[in-house]
Amino acid sequence: MKHACRYSIVRFMPYPETGEFANVGIVVLSPTAKYFGYRMMERVARITAFFDELDANIFRKARKTYADELLRIGQSIEHAFAESSHGPTLSFANFAFGELVKPREGLIYADTDRVVMANDPSEKLVELFDHYVGRAFATKAYQERSVEKRVHKILRAADLTGLYQEHTLGGSDAYKARLPFVRLDHNGRAVRAIKPLFLGHDDPSRLYDHGWDWLGKVKKLRRDKTLVGDVMFAVQPPNENFGPRASAFSEVTQQLREEDIVVVPEIEDSKILDFATR
Repeated sequence: MKHACRYSIVRFMPYPETGEFANVGIVVLSPTAKYFGYRMMERVARITAFFDELDANIFRKARKTYADELLRIGQSIEHAFAESSHGPTLSFANFAFGELVKPREGLIYADTDRVVMANDPSEKLVELFDHYVGRAFATKAYQERSVEKRVHKILRAADLTGLYQEHTLGGSDAYKARLPFVRLDHNGRAVRAIKPLFLGHDDPSRLYDHGWDWLGKVKKLRRDKTLVGDVMFAVQPPNENFGPRASAFSEVTQQLREEDIVVVPEIEDSKILDFATR
């Protein structure tokens, strides 16, 4: 079933005199799916690179204030969703979203709302964020997000998205890493994780770096005992069977397997499901 989603691009405009802004977040509301969600950019360096004379703390404080407001609005909408599914509830959700996107002065604001149809509003939020904030269409991260979307569809078809959710693993004062599909036990420990991985880079050096980066992350999380179970990498390989990229891919995947990381091609639906349901 497709749901109508209202969404708005969240923008940061430190100098209204010039009208220059940076996209820093996305907010999505779907009353029929009883969904309200948002995502804000965390990379301060991107902001200071664009506004090179800006004190980074100005953005940090504005982002914190705006995120607190989104949290408050979200809690009100979710409370209304929990109370009822009738007309008044939908009206309140739309009213609250309308108030959020009203023109206002501020360093961070929600632009005029737009509408898009989606089967899964939470997945659409990620897609919109990647496009408008991450400019994913211009980066290799776009390919990795495509692999992630494919794995999400596999899990959703098997009704496993409630079991596997995105989590940032690591203590408050320790190393942290985001994994999109993590299964927790009743004690909150990560007992199984799936990480989609794009290893089809044109440059073999980048393939090595990306593979080794995630190998190091998993080893660190395991040493810190914040990841205590099995890990699978669902990988997209280079589109060649011979040559430097193929050799790099073979070496990296061998090293991953030597560290007890399960490696499967992202097109192997049955193997991904077999791992997820163990």
